[in-house]
Amino acid sequence: MPGPTEVQQARRDNGPLTDRGAARKRELLDAARRVFERKGFIETRVRDVVKEAQVSHGTFYTYFDTKEAIFSAVAHDVVDSMLASMATPIPTTGFDERIRDLVRRFVHAYRPHAQMIGLIEQVGTFSPEMRELRLDIRDTFVRRTRRGITRMASSGMLADPDIDVEYTAEVLGAMLEYSCYLWFCLDKNFDEDRLVEALATVWRKTLRSGQR
Repeated sequence: MPGPTEVQQARRDNGPLTDRGAARKRELLDAARRVFERKGFIETRVRDVVKEAQVSHGTFYTYFDTKEAIFSAVAHDVVDSMLASMATPIPTTGFDERIRDLVRRFVHAYRPHAQMIGLIEQVGTFSPEMRELRLDIRDTFVRRTRRGITRMASSGMLADPDIDVEYTAEVLGAMLEYSCYLWFCLDKNFDEDRLVEALATVWRKTLRSGQR
């Protein structure tokens, strides 16, 4: 297949220049997500995405050069959506309530994207590029947790001001992510209230708040 034209490469690098182009790219991303969730990454072909979106192959290659490229874009869309749903400021309440609310927000942000997250996990086991993407996605959430722990430490909310913020954020994030993965991707039967409370309890005890 010949390389992209100058116009196609500019659109790939800079994004659509018009509202119509942005809408068309959005249609491709939405169609790709539906196909990936229905067929899985391995079985999906560019022709499947083109058919789902009801566009030409040329339109697809205007915005993406491979199946992997559009999968990566869909994955980043998932992360942006999760972060947006968790971005509402948490009301100023007691420490216990803040932690419980944080955990529940993550659970509710994860649930609607569980199928795509499961695919990202799967693809990351055999594709070096997708593995890097998976780690980048995880780092996004770990950094968010790290910032939260740092804020709590600086405001005196932690009993141990010398806590290892970096590794504590890694461990707490892994626990929260994997619990959701078991629940929503592997169909482990969890009760939401009990699981949220159990996760929040571990977070609280790990962070050892001085506020009760």
